[in-house]
Amino acid sequence: MKKILCIILCLMLILPIMGCGEEESGYKVPSPMQYPDYTFDDTPDPMEMRLTAVRAMRDLLSIQWCTEKEITYKKNGPVSGKQFLHEPGMTFAGILYSSASSGLFQFWEYYNPQTGALEYDGSADELKMLLGASCADSLLWSWSTVCTSVTGGYYPVMMVPANGYYPVGKYEIRQTISSYNEYPSYAIIENTPENVMLEAYAAMLPADALISTPKDHAMMVIESPVVAYNQDGSIDPANSYVMIQDQRGGKNSTSFYEVEENGTILHFSGRTSAKLTFQKLYEDRYIPITCAEFLGLKPYEKAEVTVNQQANTVAQLQDVKVTSNYPLA
Repeated sequence: MKKILCIILCLMLILPIMGCGEEESGYKVPSPMQYPDYTFDDTPDPMEMRLTAVRAMRDLLSIQWCTEKEITYKKNGPVSGKQFLHEPGMTFAGILYSSASSGLFQFWEYYNPQTGALEYDGSADELKMLLGASCADSLLWSWSTVCTSVTGGYYPVMMVPANGYYPVGKYEIRQTISSYNEYPSYAIIENTPENVMLEAYAAMLPADALISTPKDHAMMVIESPVVAYNQDGSIDPANSYVMIQDQRGGKNSTSFYEVEENGTILHFSGRTSAKLTFQKLYEDRYIPITCAEFLGLKPYEKAEVTVNQQANTVAQLQDVKVTSNYPLA
């Protein structure tokens, strides 16, 4: 009887694997992901919204996929020369790192949840405009799954506070910021006493963001910080830390973090969990920011989409106006 039960259990484990498309594609199939839902049945409190935004970004950073066609993306800009080579036979985790400024739902249009394959046939140039996200894009997309107050910004720092961003803690941001170069994060740090900035780090909560213009990078806080104090009651920056997640280039020539999971090597183009000390944050000139919904300054709104007219022809379709209380991609 025990032998029969063992055989049945083995078959139950093997059959789902055989049916997920591995044999057909010829490549190892990653664990497919179910279509995510970030909406609420009831009005959520700010912490529920925060944790949902954290989960949304985690999904974006960890969705597993494979490809049957080589996909290459080379990053231009301040950190130039990094390239992301996606080859058949490899398992990737997270949507592509690119400047396309899109999120998980756009990626899903080309993702086969039954096989885990990314069915994308376009060119690398099209990729830059269509699929993937940068560090700031991934964070903003995750906020936009639950927030309507943030109205845009390729780099969050250039839009503080005009487009809905608020400082965390008691450091000050000039109300006249309108351009990327006008008041970057290092200038804010230079004009802020160190103890005030350390206290701002200590005040961070899940889903708050950390941004640095010198590092040209944005990260999301995933847990409340662990704060250590000196005997005089001041914050010890070397032993205080926070856990973050971020979309970014990896450590090697193909710009991936390689992680083994259940016998499979996953190639991450971001980090789902990393520990950073307050000292490191301060040295790299990171400032913490957040948005109105997370502070309880603006209530949660259910997503609504309105189409101004019915379209029966291509000509009519061109005149259709689609509006939403949420940012539209």
